[in-house]
Amino acid sequence: MNEKSYLGRIIEGLVVFLILLVMMETLFEEYATFADFSVRIRQYVLIAGFCFDLIFSIEFLARLFLSARRRGVADYLGTEGGTIDFFSSIPLLVLNSGPLIWMTFFSGEAGLFAVLGSISFLKVVKVLRVARTLRFMRTLKMFGKIRTKYRMTPKYVARAVSLAVTVIVVALMGFSFVGRGSVIQPRFLSVEKILANYLLNTGEPEFKQLLSGVESVLIIEKDGVSVYSTVTKRSFEEEFFGDDYYHTAVMGYDVYFSNKDMKKTVAFINMLVYSMVIGIIILLSTVYRIFFNRHISSVLGVMIRGFKNAEYLTPVRAVRKRRDFEVYQLADQYNKKWLPVKRKILEIKKKNL
Repeated sequence: MNEKSYLGRIIEGLVVFLILLVMMETLFEEYATFADFSVRIRQYVLIAGFCFDLIFSIEFLARLFLSARRRGVADYLGTEGGTIDFFSSIPLLVLNSGPLIWMTFFSGEAGLFAVLGSISFLKVVKVLRVARTLRFMRTLKMFGKIRTKYRMTPKYVARAVSLAVTVIVVALMGFSFVGRGSVIQPRFLSVEKILANYLLNTGEPEFKQLLSGVESVLIIEKDGVSVYSTVTKRSFEEEFFGDDYYHTAVMGYDVYFSNKDMKKTVAFINMLVYSMVIGIIILLSTVYRIFFNRHISSVLGVMIRGFKNAEYLTPVRAVRKRRDFEVYQLADQYNKKWLPVKRKILEIKKKNL
């Protein structure tokens, strides 16, 4: 894709706009879960997330195809941000938003837990939710779009941000996958054990007395007939979305447990993680960018201008606290050796004229 062409600039501007939108959508998706928004709103947010992942996946494949045509796949994946494009598109589409869309709207089931019926899948779900942080990696491509007189700074700032964010994401994904779940557990796990022991030792259970004040149990059915419920069927459909509940069989009874407490906790943690990632991006793109410009790019810029322009005799200003930096050591040699020689050459030329 020729980014210098009129169409290329329009497409690149649209991509930057979509990157900003997907950041806001990802944060809002977690907030909608934490604030317990209605099912319809969360469905719209889920569809939006799927559309973003689909668009970015198509963009990655298009760029990969164009790179292959000019035999530059290695350059695209290595130095042009292709790796970031891949990890923030196809894996999320195939492993996260795609399955969620299918299970929510097309599988005929209510959600992930209802389909799989296994609490162990919580680990995989946590890994995928953390992996959505990779969407924020696309902000790194925005550094290359910022106009600056220094070409080196955006590249190195992007590398620094990429490394920091990657370490955070990998660490969180590893913790989510290998952790035993002892730190954060849904309430219904303990309620399920109590209910199982109660049914094992009771002939005719009195659910109202046993579960008085317990919000984790939503519906208990026996042979398809409801024997206990804290929500109506209509409110259950309107208020409980996807994996907001967990369906399992307990001693011959079909029991629907609420999983909202767990989801709200995870959503809050995810918002903290996203905020931390955004904070790292902002800090490195401002503080580190200023530091890099001042002590590296600007120093090299003065010397390059001095080598190219015969009339440019400005010395490099060294920062005393940073004189041990190699770039300032080079600048010291430039000031002490090259500039005096350059002045003598100019004086000789003036005398000859």
